Amino acid sequence: MGNGESSSSQPADGRAGYVDPEEQAKRDRQDKQFGEAMNSNGVRVYQQRAAEDAKVNAAAAGGGFNMDVDAMRKLQPKWQGIADKLGDMMQLGDQFKALPQPAEDPASTLQKKAADSHADAYTASLKQQQIYAQGYANQLKNAIGKYEKQERANTDGLRKQG
Repeated sequence: MGNGESSSSQPADGRAGYVDPEEQAKRDRQDKQFGEAMNSNGVRVYQQRAAEDAKVNAAAAGGGFNMDVDAMRKLQPKWQGIADKLGDMMQLGDQFKALPQPAEDPASTLQKKAADSHADAYTASLKQQQIYAQGYANQLKNAIGKYEKQERANTDGLRKQG
């Protein structure tokens, strides 16, 4: 700092926060250089992300994901079991609303309303999960059925030719 540069912690004129014009120009140049370097790196990162996203989107659009029928046969009963358990849980959740209010006083009334509200939220959540699980189980069942139908058609076609 002995070559005429001012320290950023000790302003040249003694005013707090003052930066002389030369120091400000130096800082502006450094900020610009840093910004350009960051932009260059940022552009590179975003280009890489865009390329990765394009690959994923192309795979999804082109049906790049395949599940073999054996895996579907193993998963389908598990998803059906999940859907069935969630259905049972919904029935149990509905029973919470049948519980009586503990007493006929304002606190018990508030407690019963809170418990009923909680039971409603719980069963609504379970219903959403059950619908999803049942839908997935059904999709797997349909996919297995289509595969088996196609396999039978292929086998029949080979027998006719053979």
